[in-house]
Amino acid sequence: MGNVFQSGAFLQQCFSVHPLSLNFKLFTMPGTIGIFCMNCKSRHRLTVGTITRIIGDAKWSEEGASAKLETCAGHHQEALHVTEVSVERDIVQFRCRECRVGFQATVSRFETYQP
Repeated sequence: MGNVFQSGAFLQQCFSVHPLSLNFKLFTMPGTIGIFCMNCKSRHRLTVGTITRIIGDAKWSEEGASAKLETCAGHHQEALHVTEVSVERDIVQFRCRECRVGFQATVSRFETYQP
């Protein structure tokens, strides 16, 4: 079994160095998000507190954002991609290419599993 790190620094580094290699893998209610990095083979697991649906930089709706993300993850997971990682603000943003909807997740716990 590989190493497990409890820090968002590894996800932020993956996003900085090879952002197109980050694949959205799972979303389970009430708030676990899984991201896999195809480049370094790291698995990032996020425990999220709130998920907000955003359009551009303006917050649009917090109600139903988790359900919408769950729908996107279930029907077209390959269309979801990471657009921002900020460990300082404890947020990760996603965008669904198919629905053209953005999501912002407030992360309470970052975990990285490295092979």
